[in-house]
Amino acid sequence: MGLFRWFTKNWANTQGPSHPDLAPLVLPLPPAEAVERVKSAVATLPHWRVESSDAAGELHLTRRTRLMQFVDDVKLRFLPAGPGCLIHAESKSRVGVGDFGQNRRNILELWTAIRAHQ
Repeated sequence: MGLFRWFTKNWANTQGPSHPDLAPLVLPLPPAEAVERVKSAVATLPHWRVESSDAAGELHLTRRTRLMQFVDDVKLRFLPAGPGCLIHAESKSRVGVGDFGQNRRNILELWTAIRAHQ
């Protein structure tokens, strides 16, 4: 099913999750501070950009692919979870019906950058 999914899905998320290795990210920060950490982490990533954020705890990012310059929209939701917050992500390609796993990799790349960014 894995290879077939890459040809027929152009999105990935942590709510479903769409892939077995995707899970929400938990940070030991209040949501407002977590948003700032994510923005700082995104600023260090090539091909990534913060598009918008709102008071409801949502952040809209984009990632442009290297070769073909396709744009993927990445939307994050920050939910209070005990003393910290839970971050859900959805990455979706703007074009095509299959992403060859790129949207999954987008979320994993973002989670890695956020964890590394202190």
